[in-house]
Amino acid sequence: MTGQLGKEMPEEEMERIANGYAHAAKALKNAGFDMVLLHFGHGLLVGQFLSPLTNKRTDKYGGSLENRARFPLMIIDRIREKVGRDLLIEVRISGAEFEPGGIVIEESIDFIKIIQDKIDLIHVSAGMHHPKWMTVTHPCGFLPPMPNVFLAATVKKANLKIPVVTIGGIQDLDGAEKIIEDGKADVVSIARGFIADPNLGEKAYSGHGDNVTPCIKCMRCLDSAVHEYHYVCSVNPEIGLEHKLPVLVQPTSAKKKVIVIGGGPAGMKSALIAAQRGHEVTLFEKSDSLGGTLKFAKFVSFKYDLNRFKNYLVYQVQKSNIRVKLNTEATPSLLQAENADVIIAALGATPIIPSLPGMDGKNVRLAVDSYGMEDKIGQKAAIIGGGQVGCETALHLAKLGKIVTIIEMQSELAADASGTHRTELLLELDNENNLHYITSARCTSITATDICYRDKTDSEKRIAVDTVIVAVGMKANAQEAEAFRSLAERFVAIGDCVRPAIVEKAISSAFCATVQI
Repeated sequence: MTGQLGKEMPEEEMERIANGYAHAAKALKNAGFDMVLLHFGHGLLVGQFLSPLTNKRTDKYGGSLENRARFPLMIIDRIREKVGRDLLIEVRISGAEFEPGGIVIEESIDFIKIIQDKIDLIHVSAGMHHPKWMTVTHPCGFLPPMPNVFLAATVKKANLKIPVVTIGGIQDLDGAEKIIEDGKADVVSIARGFIADPNLGEKAYSGHGDNVTPCIKCMRCLDSAVHEYHYVCSVNPEIGLEHKLPVLVQPTSAKKKVIVIGGGPAGMKSALIAAQRGHEVTLFEKSDSLGGTLKFAKFVSFKYDLNRFKNYLVYQVQKSNIRVKLNTEATPSLLQAENADVIIAALGATPIIPSLPGMDGKNVRLAVDSYGMEDKIGQKAAIIGGGQVGCETALHLAKLGKIVTIIEMQSELAADASGTHRTELLLELDNENNLHYITSARCTSITATDICYRDKTDSEKRIAVDTVIVAVGMKANAQEAEAFRSLAERFVAIGDCVRPAIVEKAISSAFCATVQI
């Protein structure tokens, strides 16, 4: 772990911060709140005092756990002086930081024993805000479901006086129920799940858990809130727009005949919204199943959440009154007879094929065609293109035991990925022994036995490979979509056939287009 050496916080500044916590808690109590959560984990300010990894002080606030706990205790005591026992206090800690020299679970339990008479709940999280451990703090698909519960379970065994809360990528409602049943925690905390579906609890309690929109743990919520101009969720296009929904989403005043072309995520979401608003909807899909580009997810170990979302959309369509026509390619002549009022084109995108000698070889395949066909890919593979798709395809194959090399023209990998996911993806790439990458390199030709490229010094190099996989980007099927424009009074294109992008853009474009019909 590297970084700049910080200065010790003066005691007067610690006093000011502790009083600030107390003032905020008092204001919240006066505003009618019943509870506050104090964040003492994840390597944030108070967590830095607690951690022996970051607290190198030699005064009474450093050294032993009792000393490192003085500042957190100061904060809690100042709050209690202001609000008494009428306001519940929940404290979040990192049960373990997982970095050598950092907090371990045994020390966390000792800290809880120090503060348990002053607080009401202990909230056991994990990791720290450091690139190496972000995927632990905010678990994604690279970790198994509910990976941090074991920390809360260890705390529970300590027979403390206060309830124990667990958190960390908990999406499975049955799994959450099992946590409580098995005594691993007293409370299950879910954050991203409620962003994906604010009605998660209501649906679960009423026995309709299968209608809960699943979070795909993509971290777009965090990245958009921190780095971008508008808070978004990949699977919930309504987030942040709640105040406008009564105006935006209304039952239709005039039932229309709506045709949706394409059964990918954008097409399915659009069809569902149109049907929910009272329109008569027909969905055309040229393949034998719904899912579009998300079909690949069932083959990839770290895309299990995305596969759940795909299955959720398919299930919602299947149980709706949407008329679905599989194995039916929509053509202008076919739709001419439908007399549709509205046509929504969700035709997706087509892989870009670079103009290289050897691209027509039998050992060359597209990334989108490699999933489910992994047994047809040789032991040594090269990926042309190191964007998010190329990197994830390479990682998938490497995890299956194949030796994979990524060749990328840019100086960085996965430059098109959302910030947090990119950080986690790059760590996975670096930790995979079967995977290698070459940046600032340009492929020049392919043969039956190798791939040639020029490196950043413009030197010609070659790598012996069995299979070459192309992942250099997608081209929107915009022209194909335009062929349907004149067949209905209203026409709109959505998703990748407008601009190839991530799931969030597909879902949001479907929402924005369909609520206006």
